[in-house]
Amino acid sequence: MAYSSGMLNQRVELLKRVQAAGKISRNSGAYSYETLGAVWADVTWKKGQKTLNEGAFDSQDTVMIRMRWNSVVTRDTFLRHDGVVYQIQSMHRDRQENTIQITAVEATMND
Repeated sequence: MAYSSGMLNQRVELLKRVQAAGKISRNSGAYSYETLGAVWADVTWKKGQKTLNEGAFDSQDTVMIRMRWNSVVTRDTFLRHDGVVYQIQSMHRDRQENTIQITAVEATMND
């Protein structure tokens, strides 16, 4: 089922994470995001969860993002919506149906 234009009513930026110059360690937190483009999407908050991170509880929101099929989005793509950067957890791409369905969580600097 292709998405109608009225259903895709929120802008989502497609991002590629790049390492800052001079930083070697993956866990140094020295990343920035390069914008690959922006698409219209449907964003739905599925649930929130608390995770134990370095001895403290953090909240994480899980979102479902639906968009039209494109060749830019891969599992390594990050998404930004409403100022929050999300990392893809799972993705279903269906070129025949012209759709991509993504489950994503808020990205942290250590991801």
